[in-house]
Amino acid sequence: MYGTTELPAAVIDEIARVVAAEVERVARLVPFAAAAELGRLSQSHADRGVWLRGSVEAQLAPGVRRRLAAENGLASLPESVAQRLLDALEMTVAALDPSVPHLLEALPEAAPGSGLVTIVSAGSRSEMAAKLAMLDAFVPGATDMVACVVAAVAAHPLVAPQLVGAGSDEAAIAASHGSRHLALAVIVTTIVLRTLRTQRTQRTQRSPQPDVTAAAIIGTALGVVAPILRDAPMPAGYAEAALARRQAEYLMPRHAYGRAVVTDHVFTLTEGPLESAVDFSENGLIAVLPDGIAVRAARESGPVSVALHVVEKPPVLEASRGDEIVEVSWRAPAGGKWLFGHDEIEPTQITPPWPGDYRIRVFASGRDEGNGRENYEFVIWRAQAADPVVHKQTDRLGYTLRSEPVPAAAPDAVYRWVESSSLSQAATVTFVADKSSSEVLRAFGADESAPSPIEELHERQDRFDDPWVCVVEVAGGTVAVEFNGWKSSYTPVLSTLSSPETRAASLFWNINSMTRFSLARNGEVLTNTEFYRNHIESSEALELLADLELEGRHRIAVGLLAASRFTGVWLSAEDLARIEAADIGYPILPTPPAQ
Repeated sequence: MYGTTELPAAVIDEIARVVAAEVERVARLVPFAAAAELGRLSQSHADRGVWLRGSVEAQLAPGVRRRLAAENGLASLPESVAQRLLDALEMTVAALDPSVPHLLEALPEAAPGSGLVTIVSAGSRSEMAAKLAMLDAFVPGATDMVACVVAAVAAHPLVAPQLVGAGSDEAAIAASHGSRHLALAVIVTTIVLRTLRTQRTQRTQRSPQPDVTAAAIIGTALGVVAPILRDAPMPAGYAEAALARRQAEYLMPRHAYGRAVVTDHVFTLTEGPLESAVDFSENGLIAVLPDGIAVRAARESGPVSVALHVVEKPPVLEASRGDEIVEVSWRAPAGGKWLFGHDEIEPTQITPPWPGDYRIRVFASGRDEGNGRENYEFVIWRAQAADPVVHKQTDRLGYTLRSEPVPAAAPDAVYRWVESSSLSQAATVTFVADKSSSEVLRAFGADESAPSPIEELHERQDRFDDPWVCVVEVAGGTVAVEFNGWKSSYTPVLSTLSSPETRAASLFWNINSMTRFSLARNGEVLTNTEFYRNHIESSEALELLADLELEGRHRIAVGLLAASRFTGVWLSAEDLARIEAADIGYPILPTPPAQ
C-alpha cells in the first residue's frame, strides 16, 4: 500500500518548495463563493451523518479512515460547488507541470492494480465521487498517500504560513482559508497522481499509462481537503467577523423547531455546559443559571420536542399553550451560541447574537402524560432584568417539585388517553343512550349486513371518500366511532340517533384544529357548533362545561367528557381496543336527497 510508507523528509521538503511557489497563484483562481463555502466547512453541520464517528471509526485502519473521509468529503459538497471549482481550475491544473524527481525514487513497489486509467474521466461531483471511490481498488493506497502528503506539506514551515486566511470580513476570511487549502491539495494531488502514473509506466514496462486528467485531480483534491478543512481551526479574526456578519443580518422574529437532549431529567439553554445540580423548587419548571436557564423535564433521558421563538417584544400570553408557564430574566455573556442538553442543535442558528439581558417565557406541556409526549416552547426577547413571573402552574410534576399538595386530577383527565390513541389526529365519537348497536347503525344509514375489515374501509375512504363507522355497546348505550369521519355531526343523523326519547352527543375534530360539538335530545338538536365557549349558545351545554378549561390544549378530552356527561354513556381505552381488535366497520350509505 502506498499510503502506509512514510516519505523521506527530503522528499516532503522538495514537494513543499513546489507548493510554496505555486499555492498563491492557484488560490487566486478559486471562485470566491465556492472558496468561502469550503472555508466554512468547520462551521457547518451539513455533513452530519456523513462522517464516520466514534467506535466505528476507531475500529478502522488509518488508511481506510482517510480514504472514507475523502469519499465522504467530496460527497458532502454541493454539486454546484464542485462543478464551479472544476470549471475554474481545469485549465490551470492541466497546465501544471511540477517536478519532484526524488518522489519517484522514494515510492515503494507498486501494488497490483489495473492502473490509473480508471480515474481519468470525470465531469461532475457525482462522477468525481464515483471515481474517487474506485481509486484505491485500482491503485491501492493512492488516496491514502495523497492525504498523508497533503497533511505533511500543510504543516511544513514553508507552506503553513501561506495557508493562514485573511480578509476584511467573514466571507473574505472564509474564502481565503478555503482557497489556500484547496490550492495546496490540488498541487500535491497533481504531483502524487502523475508520479504514480510515471512509476507504473516504468515498472510495468508497458506503453505510457493514460494521462491523469484535471477532473480526476480536482475530484481527489476536493475529497482530501474537505475533511482537513472540517477539522482545521479557522483563522484568527474569523469568529469576530462571523459575529459581526450575524449581527448585521439578524432579523426578527425567528423560529426553530427541534429536539433537546435530556440527561437526569434536565436540559439547558445556555452558553456553556451544566456543571452542577440544579434546584427547581422555586417554580417547578426552570432555574436561572449564570449564562442561561435549566429546564426540568419529566423523562429521565432522551429527546423532547422544543420550539424556539425570538421576538422583538413580549407577545400576548396564550395560556392554553402550556400546562406550566414561567417567565424569567438572565444575562447572556456573549450571545449567539446556546446549547440544548448536551448536543448543539438548530437554535444556535437563530438565538440573538448579542450579549446582555434577555427575558424568556417557557411553556411546558405533557410532563404528566409520559410516553415521551412532553413539549417545550421558548419565547425570547431582549429586556432589562426583572423578577420571575409565574403565569400558570397546573401539572402534577410541578406541584411535586415545589413541595406543594398535589391537587386532584382535572375532570377531563379521564379522556386524555385519546390524545395518544389511534383517534388523536381526526375522528368523530358519538355517544347514544339506551340504544343497541344495530339501532345506531340504522340511524347512521350504515349497511349492517355488509361489514368490512377496518384497513379496507380506510383504503376506500382515502380513494373515494366513502364514509364508514364502527360501533361498540357499553353500559347505558352505544358508542359510534368514525375514524377520520364526520357523519354524526349532521343534523339528520343526530335527530334520528336521539329519537324517540333518548339523548345523543358527538364530537368531531381533525388535524387542522377544526371541531364540531353536538347535543341532541328527543329528536331535537340542541347545539351543533364549533367547540369554543363563545360559539356555544345552549345554556345546557354551557352548564356541562362550567368547570372545564375549554380553551386549553385538552379540548378533545373536555368535549368527550361533556358528551358523556350529557348522555351518561362513556368510552374507555379498553372499549376502543375492542373495536380495533374486532377489525370490523360498516359502510355508510349515501344520504337520501330529501335529507
